[in-house]
Amino acid sequence: MAYRRRDHVPAVALLLTASLLVVAACSAPPAPEPAIEVVPQDGPFDPLAITLTGLGAGQEVRLVATTELGETAMSSRATFVADEDGRVDLTTTAPTEGSWTTADAMGPFWSMTGGRVGGDAGILTDDHAVRIEVGADGEALAETVVERTGYGADVEVRDVSDDGMVAAYATPDGLSADASLPAVLVFTGSEGGLDNARAAAVWLADLGYPALAISYFKSPGQPTELAEVPVETFLSGLTWLRGQAGVDTERVFTFGVSRGGEIALWLAANRPDEVYGAFAPTGSGIVYCGYPDGSRPAWIVAGAGLPCAQYTRDPVSPETKVAVEEIAGPVVLACGTADPQWAACELLAEMRPRFGDPAQVREIVQEGAGHYLTFAPYLPLGLDEPGAVPTATHQARVEFWDMVDEVLAQARQQ
Repeated sequence: MAYRRRDHVPAVALLLTASLLVVAACSAPPAPEPAIEVVPQDGPFDPLAITLTGLGAGQEVRLVATTELGETAMSSRATFVADEDGRVDLTTTAPTEGSWTTADAMGPFWSMTGGRVGGDAGILTDDHAVRIEVGADGEALAETVVERTGYGADVEVRDVSDDGMVAAYATPDGLSADASLPAVLVFTGSEGGLDNARAAAVWLADLGYPALAISYFKSPGQPTELAEVPVETFLSGLTWLRGQAGVDTERVFTFGVSRGGEIALWLAANRPDEVYGAFAPTGSGIVYCGYPDGSRPAWIVAGAGLPCAQYTRDPVSPETKVAVEEIAGPVVLACGTADPQWAACELLAEMRPRFGDPAQVREIVQEGAGHYLTFAPYLPLGLDEPGAVPTATHQARVEFWDMVDEVLAQARQQ
């Protein structure tokens, strides 16, 4: 009778093997608990890195971020699927659905909704705490609080009324009188007043550069609408700014948004001894007439109106075009193709080939972005424009401020 030989295994060996298995099982490290890892920011312009860890492979989780801005409760949300290691890196992983839709660790912050933030853009210079919670199947898994440093934490701001100006001067904290820094004259568009210009000046000072925000209409003693605004208002601002300690008088920029963009370019073209370059996001290389009264010039010099064009798509006369070919220094332009205010990208395309030195011109043409491209990045403000894509507007803001920082840094080195 044939049979297969079976080796004998001593009972002691079997017991030893079982013991080793028990020891190994007892000494195995415990599964990590779900956690939210946040790499702190260096400053408000610097993005965070956020990673969810300790999740199950392929587990679906929901992230909710909440805060309060200007006494307004706001929140964002997104759903993610963890990778095989039980991780979700927000920098590289897009949500499967949520208030933002692309891989972006700053999505929880800029995509917040909940109501219109009270006050003006300046309210978002405040520090604020953001609570981030992660859960699955109705169960809380992890939470943390991120302290967001406000824009302007290291900025000094003072009101300026010299020479009849309605202005505010923002400087980096501790600006030395011996410094020689590029500086910026800031003004806004057809909304008028000082609030938005003041906020932009704070953001520029947060990057490290002195900035004078000025109002040119809608403030006491000024025109009540965008019509017959004296260009001398801007010239007084330039003179004052160039006279401040720590300012490099050879590197002064203008910064005008929308309708302010055309006068920012006009000043750079017509006052090259005082203006080195211009930031003109959503601006125009054509001087348009007043708003809302198009029968009056928008700008006057020594009491005489600048030639202006009407708000039509008809060809404009050459004398209404800003002589952008005369601008020798850097220019930054930006537009969104879904701008609901006016044809900003068509206006950019009109002036782009007219610059004398194309290498000095930088531009952002963002598909799907709206009009409000110049709010500092990562802020949940002005992203609800009809027809515009919030993610696109946000991306344009990030690129615009990166470009502003780069241009000013290069000017500083010259």
